[in-house]
Amino acid sequence: MGDLVRHLQQRWTRERFARQTEHFLPALYRTARRLTQEPADAEDLVHETYLKAYQAFEKATLESADACRAWLFRIMVNTYRDQYRRQQRSPEVQPLRVDRVTDDDGVNAVVSPAPGPDILVGQQHFLAAAHAAMATLSPEVRLVVTLFFLEDFAYKDIADIVGCPLGTVMSRLARGRHILQHRLQEYRQPHDGAAVLQRQPPAMPCLGKGRP
Repeated sequence: MGDLVRHLQQRWTRERFARQTEHFLPALYRTARRLTQEPADAEDLVHETYLKAYQAFEKATLESADACRAWLFRIMVNTYRDQYRRQQRSPEVQPLRVDRVTDDDGVNAVVSPAPGPDILVGQQHFLAAAHAAMATLSPEVRLVVTLFFLEDFAYKDIADIVGCPLGTVMSRLARGRHILQHRLQEYRQPHDGAAVLQRQPPAMPCLGKGRP
């Protein structure tokens, strides 16, 4: 009887964990690609993250979907840093190679769902330029930019995920945004997709609210 109860409890935990977390896997993989540079390494990182999250799930306090998402990203960033500590390498996020544009990258979210041929060409040029521009950012700046502009995290969530003060998040974000705007200046027309830079961070966030 005891074995049956334990089996049912484990099954219920697995099902509840899957319901709360599975829909965040694409976003985790997008960020993992920027951290690891390689698709296979990104898959391994997400797999290890998911395993650690499952092991910690019963003790976690996840009052909302946003809290669950931030919790998963925090586990992934820490897991990535642990991997490099074990390899006696820097825990900083490693530089990103300029890769081909793929459909699983969040930058593609800025393009129109049904563009004409001329706009499509302009958007593809913008996407290629955006990838190249992101690759020029320093590792931790790129991580903050990815979490803010592509994954739509709030300042406080990013600070919790990355493990740094709120002011550091804002400083890195401002620096990254300035560099990207400079490098993508010729794509500032709205139809070219430069709206990815239009999420304007205020000078001082309201700490009482989740979003800036």
